[in-house]
Formats: sequence, C-alpha cells, structure tokens
Amino acid sequence: MIWKLKQRQQKWLAAERGAIRKDWGGKVRVALGFPNRYAVGMSNLGFQSVYQAMNRLETVVCERFFYPEPEDLAILRNAPGNLLSIESQRPLDNFDLIAFSLSFENDYANVVEMLALAGLPLRSEQRSPEYPLVAAGGIATCLNPEPLAPFLDFFFAGEAESLLPPFWDLFQVLHRSDRPREEWLRTLAREIPGIYVPGLYRVDYHDDGTLRSMEPLLGAPSRVPYQRADLDQAPVCQTVVFTPHTEFSNVALLEIGRGCGRGCRFCAAGFVCRPPRFQTAERLLAAADQVMVETNRLGLVSAAVSDHPEVLPLGRALLERGASLSFSSLRADSVSPELLLSLKQSRHQSLAIAPDAGSERLRMVINKNLTADQIFQAAENLVEAGILHLKLYFMIGLPTETLEDLEALVDLTKKIKHHVLQKSRGQKKLGTITLSVNAFVPKPFTPFQWVPFAGVKDIKERAHWIKKALQKVPNVRVHFDLAKWAYVEALLARGDRRVGLFLEKLVTERGTWSQVLKSVPFNPDFWVLRLRNQDERFPWEIIDHGIDRSFLWEEYQRALEGLRSPPCQPDVCRRCGVCR
Repeated sequence: MIWKLKQRQQKWLAAERGAIRKDWGGKVRVALGFPNRYAVGMSNLGFQSVYQAMNRLETVVCERFFYPEPEDLAILRNAPGNLLSIESQRPLDNFDLIAFSLSFENDYANVVEMLALAGLPLRSEQRSPEYPLVAAGGIATCLNPEPLAPFLDFFFAGEAESLLPPFWDLFQVLHRSDRPREEWLRTLAREIPGIYVPGLYRVDYHDDGTLRSMEPLLGAPSRVPYQRADLDQAPVCQTVVFTPHTEFSNVALLEIGRGCGRGCRFCAAGFVCRPPRFQTAERLLAAADQVMVETNRLGLVSAAVSDHPEVLPLGRALLERGASLSFSSLRADSVSPELLLSLKQSRHQSLAIAPDAGSERLRMVINKNLTADQIFQAAENLVEAGILHLKLYFMIGLPTETLEDLEALVDLTKKIKHHVLQKSRGQKKLGTITLSVNAFVPKPFTPFQWVPFAGVKDIKERAHWIKKALQKVPNVRVHFDLAKWAYVEALLARGDRRVGLFLEKLVTERGTWSQVLKSVPFNPDFWVLRLRNQDERFPWEIIDHGIDRSFLWEEYQRALEGLRSPPCQPDVCRRCGVCR
C-alpha cells in the first residue's frame, strides 16, 4: 500500500513549479518537515523561505516532508519507517538532519507522531548515533519549545536568515568529524547564539509544581538569545514553489515586513518580533518582478500590511506592473482611499477587519486602539470600494470580559451591518458579514502571560450566548473555533517539559486528547487554568527575546486599569528593553 503514498507525492511534485531537486553527492542531507498536511504546509511562507534558504547552500540538499493525508495515516502507522521526502521519496533515516518548521502549538503532537512514523525512537535520549539529529524552529517554538524538549535534540531560536549561515558553517565541520553526537550538541549550544539544546539543562521544580530552575550544564548559556534578521540584507521572503494543491494556488506571497508596533497585549508577534522591521519598496518591487513571471496575483504579507511606511507607493507601482493585490491584514484605522483603490482595481470581494473586542472598554484593556466610529468608517469605505463581504475577527474569554462586553460585541456587529446595508443599497448584491470568533489563549512573552485560560465551559457558554443573540439577524454568519482545541493550545503554549508526557501518550497509545488529559498523572489545569504569581519563573524564559519582564508586568497592570499604551517607537523609546 506504500505505493499509493508514493503515487500521491509524485502527483504533487509533477504539479509543482519551482521545486528544487539536487544531487545528493557529497552534500549534507536535510529533511525539512511541516507537521500538517501538504496543502497547509505549502501555503506557509515561512516554510517555503527556509526550504529556499537551505537549498541556496551548495553543500546542502534540502527535501520536504509532511504529516500524512488521512487515508495514508493508517498505512504508515502499520508500517513505520516509510514516511518519505517529497523530492526523492527517501525515508527520513537517510538524512543527516530532520528539521521541523512550526507555526502552531496544536501541531506539536504531529511532530512526535511523525518521528514515530519515520521509525525513530521518540525521545532524543533514546536515539543512537546512527539516527539523524532532530531539530525545530518557527514562531511557535520561539515562544515556548518546552513541551517538545524531550523529543528534539535542539531548537533554532530566531529567524532563519540570521541563524542558518553560522549554523551551517559549524555543522558541516562537525559532520566531517568523528566526534560523538553529545559533543556536536555541546559545541552547537556553546558556539552558535540562538541554538537551544534542552538536554544541556537540569530542570528542577518547587513542591507546588512551579518551576524552580533550569540550570545550564557543560558551558550552555543561561538563556538562549533570540536572533533577529537584518531585513536590509536578507532576501525577500516570497513564494518559491507554486502548486494547485493549496489555498494560494496561483498567488505569489511577498513578506513586506515583520512584527507590529501597535502593542496589542494579547499578540505575541507584537512583542517577540520587536521592533517592527520592513523591506524597502525598491527591494519588494525587484522581488515582485521575479515572481510575476509565474503569476500576476500578489499577496502582501505582514502582521499589519497597512503600517508599512511605503505601502501606498508600493501598491501603485505593483498595479502599474499589472499586479492584482491582496493583503494579509488591514487595520480599520488605516484603510485609506488610495489603499481601497488598489483593492477595487484588484476586484476584491471580501476583506477582514479585526475589532477583537466588542466594547471600547475591553479594547482599551487589550490596547486595541480602535474606536467604534473608526470601525464603522472602515466598513463604509470598504463597501464604497465594492467590497460587500466583510469578515470580523473577535475573541472571547479575554481578561476582565463581562456580559456587557458580549452585548457590545453583538451591538457592534448589528451596527456594522447597518452601515454596510446603507452603503450597499442599489447594488446587485447585499453585503454580508461573517464573524470569526475565537477563544483567547494567553501566550508567552505577552502582558497576558500571567492570566488563566477562561475554560472550556465558559467559552462554550459565551459562544452559545453570541450565537443565540445573532441567529435571527439576516446577512450575518457566525463561526466559532472549538473550545476543547483552545484548551489544548493553552496547555502547549504555556506548559513545561512535563507536558511532553501528554504528547508521548497521545502517540504511543493512539488515544484522543480527551483520554490522554485524564490518563497522564499530571493535572493539565495546573498549566491552563491557573493565575500565575508575579514572580513565578516561566519555562519559556529559557529563550531571551530581550524584553524586560518588568515591562510586560507593567503592561498587564495597565490592562487591568484599562489604560492605553503608545505604540512601539524604536527611534525614541527604550521602555520594553529590546532596543537597549
């Protein structure tokens, strides 16, 4: 039955434009894994950019592999060792390094299962020298790598452009030597800033279960410094491989910037990626000229596209080149007429706005500096530009949230709908509004890292209340994520390495999360539902993002008082500590 899996991969490869196939002779062999299905992984710009960066190195061959399709999973579970790369269809134990790219905590379990499907022992300490080294990077592990610490040999703490060159210089020297595996890891941890080797730390806990210490051993750093790239020097991240089997089947994605300076207190990207950095319009246009050989449909990607200082001239220049533009995100307070003209010329039918909270009081708590009038004006402007279908992002379970805030969410939605209908009168179609309502999950390195998750029961009740309040409102649809998955995300986002036992049992016993949460001799509520003390040590602080903990605590207190904070201003401000 393995031939069916091979046929599927051959079909994917045949449909791709831009896949990189290299001869293996004399090269270090890397298997780059995405712990989700092919269509999801190939829509991920970070994954594609690492694939390209590794293959730029003449002495490296990098091939991709993915979490199996549902119909292939049972086959591989009964025949471990047959998880194959896409390009050459070789098993993973033929490679020198297995590296995972991780964007989401809920994919952690897939990482562990993929090791099992590849026929590797799950725990790093169980793998003998003939097995490949196993590593991971990506935003999820840069927030909290600890639940995966028992299974991985090391982590990349930082951005690929800054980490990969010095790493490969040393790795290739080690690869040509006959040093023991343990010495490889010690050398990497000591000599490459941003390499975290979990096995080089002795972890100790207080009697109440909280973390006492993570003691570095054998010269490992006390904290691992996160590495940021210089975007003035780094190549523009862009789509490398085009395939019809993804959400962005004929769209070239261009990353125009990293980070966000707005300071929304729930958003990890707004803190760990500080200060915000942008590619210049000149470099972006040069990159666009390359990808427009394949397609004229361009997607501009950033945490806040409209905050790019050259977004308007960039948009004008791309339209003049014949591009059709789409944006990953727009702020309601920066939807300018000229920006809307770009959307109109690109014939957009829908766009998303993220009020995040229904009441202005709660938006002040989360430092989302948007007024209701700004949101209404953005909705009107979009409809006037011919964009009749709006998507609104909200969160429930935010700190200090009350019934009045939920009522405000419903009221805000109804008023937005009124503004949309008013502006769309006389057009062939009436505007529709889709609410995407997600449970708030507290994340590391944010001012809300101390707060508990609201709980599955509370989230379900709030979702039910909103659904009932809006069910009879025409032209309004509401979608909720599942509260049980938000609970799992909270466990993995803020757990320590003991949480790895949940992942291990999930794979070895092939149970469900509901079963595993009850069978492991730790109470998951300890990590998910507990309010942290101000001075509690956090496992994720082994990574040093340069942010002062005191700054995050101060922002948390300002949130509880409902006080706004100014945006990140790297030229004049040193408050958070990163620019120091």
